[in-house]
Amino acid sequence: MRLRGFSKQMAFASEIGVSESVVSRWQRGNGLSLANTIRVCEVLDISLDWLLLGRGTMEGHRPPANTGPRDRLQKATAQLPDTVINAMSALAEAIQVAEHPDRR
Repeated sequence: MRLRGFSKQMAFASEIGVSESVVSRWQRGNGLSLANTIRVCEVLDISLDWLLLGRGTMEGHRPPANTGPRDRLQKATAQLPDTVINAMSALAEAIQVAEHPDRR
């Protein structure tokens, strides 16, 4: 909670929509409902896998910070059929030629 800017348990409880005593019980190890677990992850912006299973990192749900447009395009097109990839490649080449006719 503190890492995410909640210095007061009362403010955190209010944001989640539960009482402060409920948050105290969670901190002592009492279970959370699935709905509350999801809400905690949303409010704290943390990974559900990390909170529930201890897997990965708190920020594991976020895309890598250095993901640029080329990386996103590569990921988005990874499962497309070759015919679509070929058409997209031809389009990209046509755009390059139109923008820089001297590079033909």
